[in-house]
Amino acid sequence: MRKVMGGLRCSRPAKLFGIALQFGRGAWIVTLRFPGWQKAQKLQAIQRWAQQLLAILEIEVHSNKLPQADFSGLVVSNHLSWLDILVLQSLMPGCFVAKTEVRRWPVVGYLAQACATIFVDRSSPRSARSMVDDTAAAIAQGYAVVVFPEGTSSNGQALGDFHANIFESAIRAQAPVQLLSLQYLDSSSGKAASAAHFIDDMTLMTSLKDVIATSTIQARVHIGECIGAAGHTRKTLALHAHQTIRTHLFSPAYET
Repeated sequence: MRKVMGGLRCSRPAKLFGIALQFGRGAWIVTLRFPGWQKAQKLQAIQRWAQQLLAILEIEVHSNKLPQADFSGLVVSNHLSWLDILVLQSLMPGCFVAKTEVRRWPVVGYLAQACATIFVDRSSPRSARSMVDDTAAAIAQGYAVVVFPEGTSSNGQALGDFHANIFESAIRAQAPVQLLSLQYLDSSSGKAASAAHFIDDMTLMTSLKDVIATSTIQARVHIGECIGAAGHTRKTLALHAHQTIRTHLFSPAYET
């Protein structure tokens, strides 16, 4: 694992001030600068913004390798936290598929919409169909679209079943599917960093407080296999992605 970026060392009040400042800066960028920028400029700004916020939160990011530059396709990962979005944007900026609840989060929802997030209500078949259409269109426009096919975040002790419908977008666009796996470790103990996990009925503010109170979180990203959609159905793609990511996360032979 190579260290891609490290965190700053600062007090909790300084973190809170830095977070508020960074979100204000993000709102200013997407409101005043995005309308005149091309896609590449927007993605570069998103990447820098995510890197800076992770540094304020004192979260180190480690990756086994650097992602493919200008990747266009579907990016599939397990899901542990709202931090996943920051971590992956810091490495390979693109679009994300998120649940509709995120749209209603203060400030975060506004930024997510401005960054071309594709929202989905999984209880609505119509919304799910629109998600597939919008994802395929974004890929066709040259974006990396990051999805969490488990549909919800977990504590990392198991990998939930993958919803297969999102893989239809890769088949339609005849796009590659990049498989990733995510872990959060405590740098002082080497064990799972539970403060990073966003689970059950936890609110965003409660989770943020836990993250701010911790200065030893390491995000570990494994950039794995990149597979083609040709010859697959959405179900076979989903099964292959699930088996590959599960093996990587829970194989005793795997070493970080």
